[in-house]
Amino acid sequence: MKKKFTSKVGLIMAIIFTLLCLIGSFTVMTNFYSVKVSTTTTKTTSGDTVSLRVYKPKAATEAEKAPAIVLAHGLSTTKECYTQYAIELSRRGYVVVTPDMLNHGASDIVAAETFFGDPRADGYGVYAAVRYMAGLDYVDTDRIGIAGHSMGGNATNLSVELDNMSENPLIDSVFLLSSNPTFKDRDKNWANVYGDRSVGLFYSDYDHVYFSSVDENGGMVPAQKFLSGPEAKSFVMFGKDPAEFEGEKVLPGHTYTSDNAIRRIYEADVIHPYAQGGNEAISAAVDFFQDTLEAPHYMIGSEQIGDIYQIFSILALFGALAIAVFTVANLTKVKFFSEIAAPQDRTLRPAPDKTGKIWFWGLTILNCVFAFVSISVIFAKGFGYFVIPQLPQQVSNIFALWALANGVFMLITSFLSYFIYGKKQGQSLRDLGVVIGIKKLLKSILVAVIAVLSVLAVVYLAGYVFHMDLRVYLWGIRDIPADHLYLFFTYLPFFLLFAISVSIAINSTYYSKIGKEPTWLNDVFFAFMNFIPAFAITVIGYYLFKKTGVQPDVFGSTFTFTYMINAIPVFPVAVLLLRRLYKYCNNPYVPGIVVGCLLSFFQVASVFTCHTTMFM
Repeated sequence: MKKKFTSKVGLIMAIIFTLLCLIGSFTVMTNFYSVKVSTTTTKTTSGDTVSLRVYKPKAATEAEKAPAIVLAHGLSTTKECYTQYAIELSRRGYVVVTPDMLNHGASDIVAAETFFGDPRADGYGVYAAVRYMAGLDYVDTDRIGIAGHSMGGNATNLSVELDNMSENPLIDSVFLLSSNPTFKDRDKNWANVYGDRSVGLFYSDYDHVYFSSVDENGGMVPAQKFLSGPEAKSFVMFGKDPAEFEGEKVLPGHTYTSDNAIRRIYEADVIHPYAQGGNEAISAAVDFFQDTLEAPHYMIGSEQIGDIYQIFSILALFGALAIAVFTVANLTKVKFFSEIAAPQDRTLRPAPDKTGKIWFWGLTILNCVFAFVSISVIFAKGFGYFVIPQLPQQVSNIFALWALANGVFMLITSFLSYFIYGKKQGQSLRDLGVVIGIKKLLKSILVAVIAVLSVLAVVYLAGYVFHMDLRVYLWGIRDIPADHLYLFFTYLPFFLLFAISVSIAINSTYYSKIGKEPTWLNDVFFAFMNFIPAFAITVIGYYLFKKTGVQPDVFGSTFTFTYMINAIPVFPVAVLLLRRLYKYCNNPYVPGIVVGCLLSFFQVASVFTCHTTMFM
């Protein structure tokens, strides 16, 4: 007789699946256990702590010293976001160190004056990682490289500046990923600030942050024309006046030499965030360092296994979410929580009548339109760029305010729909699960908290045992150090309101068929509606940017579209999770609390934290 699939079996399978994915990720990350991965700390000259991830090939020993590379992440990301670079470099024999810059990840949070103005902060903590690297007895100190993406490129340039002032310079080779080199000295004269170091550059044609310039008439020169501009020409001529350059433009991929040093620019038809984990960017970095630091195990840069790591990692994240769903399913079967269990005969309500469909489509479209309007207002009024001591994360402030605005609006439209239409159809707020007693509410909160902890258990296991986060490309969730946890609670009310509001809408007010579609298609529809705003804003913004070379001032500011890329998959996945959780409980609060907590944790875990004034 065929055994029935139960929630207990589902939970066991989800746990096993997640563990296998974590092990798979770790196996790839360590190049099948030939690289030792560990997490440690070092101190800046100012005395602040910088968290480091160290990738040590087992072949690197005191007798057989290996070349080494420090890799700096970009603004509002963390060291885990660049694991693919570390995988590809370490499997070729390099020792790799990826630091969390100050005010990011597990490193110390310092005041803005320290972060931006104090040279003792060691280039946001990155040069402290270089010094740490040089102190390892298995590192060849004559072959130390440094690389950085975006703001990590700024940190790289600061590290070179500090290295120039050092009695014993450590950096031999430099690679910048979608970040400008330093072209001039402090007196604004063309200069070779990198000296006899070899320097490479991954240049993205459609970069909204770097590579654009201003001509002699004050006009904007877009990033697409960078290779024919004076900065690129001076760079490949080792700081000479660009007027001496022969030719119309710098040749991408060509190696320009002076004595034993080289300059090389790699060009790619991509956008700025691509270099965070794009294969072409990784390949360029690997090939460049293999040419300048001589990899112990040479492999062409395009030969990569990092994508396999990402697949295991994102599957582990979905496994963790499945654990949360089955945790709720099992808890609601326990006698103590039985009163919040979903009815066994629950199905989507039949499609509404003609009047109901008008309300349904009208309010659904209105909620979608409001998402466009609200984010535009947030940026137009400058709320996208502020930080205050109470709300110290600039990027989190954008999504927290957007969540707050859309949550309040969705509550209004949900109750408007109920009182004008639903109530006349015989619905009641108690039947919809919106009105519940205090006892049921407290039990719902307890179930939700346990479910959240089940996901965070996987996140912390991944971080502390497997030295990784759960992610794919730009999107992931990592552990938060204990002394940073207050940030989670600071932003929690915003995301709780949003998630509970969405849950009330899709799990109570609009929990009905649209026509004759199956339940899964109904779920996908609501996920798609939550996908549209961020996706459309991003596509429209980048399309206009590609056509003109100038950042379009649409949706409230010139930066709105670049921030929205972070939200594209998050909200539709949140909607699907809300629906899966609601399958096992009789009110919208359990799903809302679970998703609200996870959204808050996801958002604050990685981004830049500043207690005073943001630099943008």
